[in-house]
Amino acid sequence: MEKENRVLQRTPISFKISLSESSGGEDIKLDATNLGADGIFVSSPLLWKPGQTFNLRFTLPGFDKEMKIKGIVARSDDKYSIFTENDSSVSGMWIKFTNLSGEERRLITEFIEKTDSK
Repeated sequence: MEKENRVLQRTPISFKISLSESSGGEDIKLDATNLGADGIFVSSPLLWKPGQTFNLRFTLPGFDKEMKIKGIVARSDDKYSIFTENDSSVSGMWIKFTNLSGEERRLITEFIEKTDSK
């Protein structure tokens, strides 16, 4: 039997997201640049190590509901695009969602499908 390689759909985005460390602290506003049903990429010169947990708050463009989701840093990318003209990579972190409700997952999936169909 062939193993299924399932890849979750992701889409490029551009909106602000608020993060605060789960252990407490001030909200930090960052730019979200990629969204998937399982997480979100935020561009940031400040990088946390994988395993760091955050409280996330954001509203998807075109939707009214503010999402309040917990997440964990799955990957940190430290890129320096100033060294090459064609490098569009940016420093940032992929934050995996850890407590999405069924309704939040549905809204995110609906947003991704709507964005990808444009």
